[in-house]
Amino acid sequence: MPTQSVDAVPAWLAAAAPWLLIVLALCALGALAGVWVAVARLRAIEALGRRLDALEEIRHALARLVADRGDLDLRRVEHVLLELRDGQKRLEDALLARLQAPRAMGGPEAAPASSPSSLSERVTNRLLALGYERVRLVTRLDELERLGAAAAEGSGEIVVEARRDGVLCKGRVLLRGGALTDVEIQPAYKLFP
Repeated sequence: MPTQSVDAVPAWLAAAAPWLLIVLALCALGALAGVWVAVARLRAIEALGRRLDALEEIRHALARLVADRGDLDLRRVEHVLLELRDGQKRLEDALLARLQAPRAMGGPEAAPASSPSSLSERVTNRLLALGYERVRLVTRLDELERLGAAAAEGSGEIVVEARRDGVLCKGRVLLRGGALTDVEIQPAYKLFP
C-alpha cells in the first residue's frame, strides 16, 4: 500500500484554503442576512404589539362603561318600550274614533251628523288617515242621504275609490250604528283574476 507523504496534505489544504475562506465568508454573509431579516420581523411584531396595547385600553374602557351602566335593566327598558307602543296604539284608536264620530251640533260651520256631507267627510277623513289620497265616493248622493238619515240605528256600506302610492284602489267602507267600523279596500289589479 502506498503511503502518502505528510507534505502532500498541507499542499492540498493550501490549494483549497482560498476556496474555503470564500465559502466561510458566504456563510457568514448568509447568517448576517438572516439576523437582519429576523430583526426586521421582530420590529414589525413590536409595532403590532403596540397596536394591540390599544385594544387592551379599549377593553378597560368597555369594562368601565359596563360598570357605569350596570344599573340599566334591559328588561325594564323593553317593558317601557312596550308601554309606549301600546300607548301609541291607544292614541291612534282614539284619534280614529274622533274622526269617525259625527260632528257635534252647535257651531255654525258644523254640518248635521246625518247630512250626506258630514258622512262623506267622515269617510274621506278616515281614508286620508289610513294613507289614501284622491278619495272619491262612488255611492250616489241619495244613497248617502239614506245612510245618513238611518246612521244612528242602521248600517250600510259606502263604495269608494282612492289611490295609495299611485295605485288605484277600490273597495267599501262599512257603517254600523253611525260609526265607520271597517274599511275594505284593495288595489284594483287584485280585483281581477
